[in-house]
Amino acid sequence: MSKARDFADIAGAVSGGKIASTDVNVSFENINDTGTEGTKVAVGTTGQRGSTQGQFRFNSTTGLAEYYTGTVFKSIDVSPTVTSVDVTEVDSQAGGNQTFVITGTNFLTGAVVTFAGANGTDFNASTTTVNSDTQITAVAPKASFLNAQEPYGVKVTSASGLDGTLSGQINVDTSPTWSTASGTIATINDNATGTHATVSAADSDGDTIVYSETGGTVLSGQNLTLNSSTGAISGDPTNVTSSTTLNFTLRATANSKTVDRAFNIILNPTPDGSSSALATANPTALYNDTGTNTSGVYWIKSSTFNSGTAVQGYFLYDGNDGYLMICNYLHQGSTNPNLNNRTNSSLPLLGSSSLGTNEDGTSYWGHINGGTSGGTGSFGTVNMVRWYGQSSGHSRVIHFQNNNTNTIAYANTGSGSNSGIQSGFTSLSGHNANLPGSASVFQSGWTDFAYYTPGNYHWGLKGGNRWEVDDYANGSQHNTLHRVWVRYAS
Repeated sequence: MSKARDFADIAGAVSGGKIASTDVNVSFENINDTGTEGTKVAVGTTGQRGSTQGQFRFNSTTGLAEYYTGTVFKSIDVSPTVTSVDVTEVDSQAGGNQTFVITGTNFLTGAVVTFAGANGTDFNASTTTVNSDTQITAVAPKASFLNAQEPYGVKVTSASGLDGTLSGQINVDTSPTWSTASGTIATINDNATGTHATVSAADSDGDTIVYSETGGTVLSGQNLTLNSSTGAISGDPTNVTSSTTLNFTLRATANSKTVDRAFNIILNPTPDGSSSALATANPTALYNDTGTNTSGVYWIKSSTFNSGTAVQGYFLYDGNDGYLMICNYLHQGSTNPNLNNRTNSSLPLLGSSSLGTNEDGTSYWGHINGGTSGGTGSFGTVNMVRWYGQSSGHSRVIHFQNNNTNTIAYANTGSGSNSGIQSGFTSLSGHNANLPGSASVFQSGWTDFAYYTPGNYHWGLKGGNRWEVDDYANGSQHNTLHRVWVRYAS
């Protein structure tokens, strides 16, 4: 057939500007397109693909040229490149999502952003939006970023499977967390010194934590100092006249991340016994709180004594050991006055020590019993009892202290005798009496006949009409002095 006939056949097969494939029997070999604009190929969606091996087309769905291998269509593409990301630090504990703007080249629709962990754990962005061929916006949960995987790389994978990665771009920097619970961290007296409390926070990134007060200057205004490195709060606070709560907010900073927490310190006036408002608990507590070891009258207070209302008491200090006087009777001879039981109401004070003085009816005359219901045990745990006695009938002096089990039990509970006092005592200055060493009969407390040697040596504090000190006067004819103190453990 001639070339003219060939073209005639082709022309005859044209219908509507197209030639049906059944009417064409043409083959081309080693085609050489000598033009400059490009050769037009078939354009169609993914759904319009053919099934013939070797087909070459432009996929309008993917925006890429592709060819068919006989089993699969393969796209002809160029790898994307990632040059930068705008966010390089994520707080994984902050909650919510983090938005990243990624810059690079060859970004096409269908691309997926992956955050590549340094130790091999990767995850894809929740959403990937291709803004242009040079910019992608990706969103991912902050909680997906782990400290153990930092720094994360940013990988962009095209729809064809080609990818580009920018390594080591995103670090995880979480906020520190408080270890110390909020609220009251210390209750101190206004004379306290040294470290009163230490707050602490932890940082999972291992960054150094710096502590500071924020939102005010409560601590420094009260002469207290916060150590920025250790979190220790120390100093000698400014004195207060009533219980005061110091409310303040502390900040823990690790790198650039911060976390705040509210705390308070309760500051109480020092109970120095100088007034009813500053009543102390007992002589031992006064020394422990203030260092005071001077004998004298102080205010003392207990919730189980005098309905919790402070009273005055006489404190005797022997060195740093303090004793509360709980029994004081300076009796004038040939009189037989009644005792004054001040239990749960008041304490006897110290007046005269001169034999022959009559203190009956004064604030110095009286005693309290043992026990916690308004007795000696109301002010703390008694661990020592001290006795003193004189009589005008002789020159012997009773002066000793004891901590035998039974006497101490009576002081603390109100139950028990003075049994054991004869061997469990320590002589004090001037003691030269027969009692308590010679005692063989023992009763409770410090009044009546607390302990004695029948018919010879008695501690007789109005035993009927008898006022006796290491003797058997069998009456009230002598001037006498009976005193008892107790010491507290704390």
